[in-house]
Amino acid sequence: MLSALASIGLGPCRQPVYQYSRTGHSPATDGNKVLAASSASHANETARRYASALFELAQDKGELETVATDLKSVIAMAADSKDLSLLLESPAFAREDKAKALVAVAAKAGLSKIVSNFLATMATNSRADEILSAASYFDELYARHRGVKRAIARTAEKMTAAQRKKLEAVLAKAVGSDVELETEVDSGLIGGIQLRVGSTLIDASVASKLDRMNIAMKGA
Repeated sequence: MLSALASIGLGPCRQPVYQYSRTGHSPATDGNKVLAASSASHANETARRYASALFELAQDKGELETVATDLKSVIAMAADSKDLSLLLESPAFAREDKAKALVAVAAKAGLSKIVSNFLATMATNSRADEILSAASYFDELYARHRGVKRAIARTAEKMTAAQRKKLEAVLAKAVGSDVELETEVDSGLIGGIQLRVGSTLIDASVASKLDRMNIAMKGA
């Protein structure tokens, strides 16, 4: 796969340095920690339980696609709104107030009743800070249900449409199924790519290579 990445302009060198992480923990660089944290597989047990219950309910009602779309909207809104993030995370707000506010947010955003109730239930149960993790895990469950693998690619510069298309093809061939690719930009990588497929991290970034060279030199 790494040679294929280099062939589409995403590898940092002719023989890129890379590591795999099957434990969910990546090498000790800030960029890697951010990438690891973005994986839905890191949702805690509480978030998983809520997400699983919601998945079963949505499946019974035939609303899986609607709920998945709405939860992605919730994640996007939280990323764009400091106020919403504060509402979810801060213990300063009473749980009843959080529930009312989230129902209002859901109504304004045109979210489905099932998602509105879900947000209110988690807030009422003092689990508002787990909503985003639950939403991410629901997305993972939905991908499994459709037989789709999820991947996250981080590059120093925005990928071109051609690079993205080729990378999706490389990943689909490697994992043997359709792949939904999310892309992120981190100029700190300098060049190359960090790629997470499920719980596996492939680090072929120039920044990571330099970090390992520095560590090796200090130990010499």
